[in-house]
Amino acid sequence: TCVPAPFPANPYDPDDFALEAVFTAPGGAKLTVPGFLLQPMATSDRGDRELVLPVGGARFAARFRPRVPGSYSVQLVARWSGGRTVTQVLPQLVVTGEPWDDYVRVDTGDPRFFSTPGGFFWGVGLNMRSVNDVRSKACMGTKVTPDRGALSYRGYFDRLAFAGGTATELWLSAWNLGLEWKGDIRGFYGNGRYNQEHAWELDRVLDDAYARHLRINLVIYNHGQGAEGNGDAEWEHSSYNLANGGRLTRAGEFFTDPWALAGQERLRRYLVARYADHPAILGWKMWSEVNLTAAGGNVVPWHERALARWHALDIYHHPVTTHWCGDYHNPDRAVVALPGLDYVCIDAYHGGNLVAQLLSDSTLDPAPNQGLSQFGKPLLVTEFGGSAMGTSQESMAAQQSSGLWAGLVSGHATSPLLWWIEWVDQHDRWQCYRGITEFIRGEDLRGKDAHSIALAGASPAGALWVRAWQKPERILGYVLDAQWGRNGAPEPMHQGSTVTIPALDAGHWTITWWDVERGTAITSTAVDHAGGALNLQPPQFQRHIAFKIGK
Repeated sequence: TCVPAPFPANPYDPDDFALEAVFTAPGGAKLTVPGFLLQPMATSDRGDRELVLPVGGARFAARFRPRVPGSYSVQLVARWSGGRTVTQVLPQLVVTGEPWDDYVRVDTGDPRFFSTPGGFFWGVGLNMRSVNDVRSKACMGTKVTPDRGALSYRGYFDRLAFAGGTATELWLSAWNLGLEWKGDIRGFYGNGRYNQEHAWELDRVLDDAYARHLRINLVIYNHGQGAEGNGDAEWEHSSYNLANGGRLTRAGEFFTDPWALAGQERLRRYLVARYADHPAILGWKMWSEVNLTAAGGNVVPWHERALARWHALDIYHHPVTTHWCGDYHNPDRAVVALPGLDYVCIDAYHGGNLVAQLLSDSTLDPAPNQGLSQFGKPLLVTEFGGSAMGTSQESMAAQQSSGLWAGLVSGHATSPLLWWIEWVDQHDRWQCYRGITEFIRGEDLRGKDAHSIALAGASPAGALWVRAWQKPERILGYVLDAQWGRNGAPEPMHQGSTVTIPALDAGHWTITWWDVERGTAITSTAVDHAGGALNLQPPQFQRHIAFKIGK
């Protein structure tokens, strides 16, 4: 850290003052990370909320997380407006131990999925966009959870991690952990000035997540920030709005105006400087539901520019994405196809149909230009659960659980993330995450021959929806009572049901049936198969059951 003299009038504007740390790695590569303003804070628990108060003066800092042992030369370069530059060589940074890299990235061998250098990553979890959601109270009858900042998230993280979860999503909205907003709201100071309380809390949230082996899909802009004239529009409160000290008269100018684009670049630089070294970040999600913003015909060029800058600034190479509301029909295919868009995020809301089928169609719909697997990129459903206004308690429970498994056997890159966090938390509906986590432990969905297959299933008790993820020597399958998956009732006992694998190589195979709620094996049978179709007879079950077939 350092305290520049003179201290800049606007410490967030690199045209006023910019700090860079340049590291020369053992192999000679130069790695440049931007510096950022850091206001140290002290926190305390008041009971109803967390108190975050400044301690001492602000300073500049640079963060670097080395991945290779050895000696690094280090120099700080400080530049003031007017041309003054000061370069300070620091003592060598000596890194010991083994090489380290635990960042989630798009897998190079099978870019439909994620991996870390340690192996395959298939995240399991739900959406935690903010601590509470007033829509959940109206639609699902939940109580509004007191917002205790990072302490609230620590509780959510504890419960998700205990259930085996490994992934979630958070929003940098003004009413959660956002950094920039109009100046008449506590903690905010208008355009180009960042909320240091939230910045400090986000540091702790990322630390708490990683300590519990959780990865965060981090949303930079929620759609309301770029929208006007709809129910979620927040443009009237934006710091870019002329009425709040900005320069723009309409939300659409946020995507084209040079001054607005420069402001977005400053925020992007700050976020990368302060947080890009953190392995808890799964990826940068630039927008939630960008199709609800005023981007209009500027959505492609805006994304081209933003993607290029995220990738240029982030030396840790976190993947970058954006997101569309509704379902898989809505993404702008021209944006999805952009080379810099590393993965695709969508919703899977519906009007009473079977959510398992919608999730399957999201990747596999064979209609021209529909199923998103055609782009060969990871697909994440980051919101689902009934319609955008919820559903019945019974149906929500069925969709929460069956949605996880439908995503697995349909080639999604993580489990679909249920929207209704307070409903899960207040009804203690965490167990389903344990079930699927135990099932996929040690499994790997990657492979050039890996694909989803629809299977024929029949039961005297009612229609079955059956899908599987198949590799040459491994099949992971899921059998769902279709009516229960849609409505959450009734729950008949399925006896004498059948499932047919249409084609399986000859050989010695082991078939294991799994209790999907507990994540435990029920029965295991070895068969010598002559090749061709294989008929399976599931043990009796209610609601749903899963199976593995392997050599």
